[in-house]
Amino acid sequence: MKLKEIGEFGLIRRMRSSLKDSQRNAVLGIGDDGAALKIAPGKLTLVTLDTLVENTHFKWDYASPRQVGWKALAVNISDIAAMGGVPTYCVVGLGLSGSLEVDLVDGLCEGLKEIAARYGIGIVGGDIVRSSEFFITVCLLGEVAGGRICSRSGAKVGDLIFVTGELGAAAAGLACLGTAEVRLESGKRELLVQKHLRPSPRLKEGQWIAARRIATAMIDISDGLISDFSRIREESRVGAVLWEEAIPVAPPAVELARSLGRSPQDWALYGGEDYELLFTASPDKRKLLDEEAPFPFSVIGEVCQWQEGMVLKEAEGRHMRIEEQGYNHLADAPRSGKRP
Repeated sequence: MKLKEIGEFGLIRRMRSSLKDSQRNAVLGIGDDGAALKIAPGKLTLVTLDTLVENTHFKWDYASPRQVGWKALAVNISDIAAMGGVPTYCVVGLGLSGSLEVDLVDGLCEGLKEIAARYGIGIVGGDIVRSSEFFITVCLLGEVAGGRICSRSGAKVGDLIFVTGELGAAAAGLACLGTAEVRLESGKRELLVQKHLRPSPRLKEGQWIAARRIATAMIDISDGLISDFSRIREESRVGAVLWEEAIPVAPPAVELARSLGRSPQDWALYGGEDYELLFTASPDKRKLLDEEAPFPFSVIGEVCQWQEGMVLKEAEGRHMRIEEQGYNHLADAPRSGKRP
């Protein structure tokens, strides 16, 4: 059996089962945004890791080393945000060829330093190996009070589904980078491109939600709204009805999609890399969010029974079953620019 036959998530399930005895002492192990370990009283240590690979997640013809360094750490910070935590220290692994210019590594370091300084993170070590294809791996540590941690496994039937910010901008930014002629004002184009190349993790938002114990389950949107809610669905054993008209699509992405003959809704549902927070909460938390949340959010659906699957309620009122697709790292031809 080939890996492409079971896919990335099938492989994760297989490895999780095989390694279950090795996770016995973890508060959270394989299957969440990161691991949570009880090391000191009252606090949990968080551990997460991500890798960006040249020609799979980015190309040098549109991404600078500084942007790649920024993004490599940003995607890890987003995982800590989804757990309600505070990032602390990271280590960095690089796969390099001797033919690369030293300036490339200097640029990576500048990007890493810039975002690390913004979020108060120490860069304390790492590893360098020879590789014919460039890659950068960041392992980030964080911490969270034991009673505040958010996971993917607590969603309940009847919960509402929320998302911070707007969706589709990062996918639209990738489309800008891959399209020679974009009929869009330069300022809007730059906004979309920056959403793709320099994502802003919703760290304060995640901490605010966790501090008030609002979310029953939470995840960051890296692979797309549908793919990432599928992970909440699997861990919580629930279904979902998403309301098409309520899904917040970034206006510049809508404008670009229409000019290219594309579907802005598809970018919002499946595009990925928005790094917004997707969470579920009891309906009685809606008033608190409406009155006090210091960030924009939208209510986009409702949690239902597992056997109902995932359904999109269209503007006309029809219910359409959603194909639970998203980025698959083990597909035959992964699209450059997409994150695992």
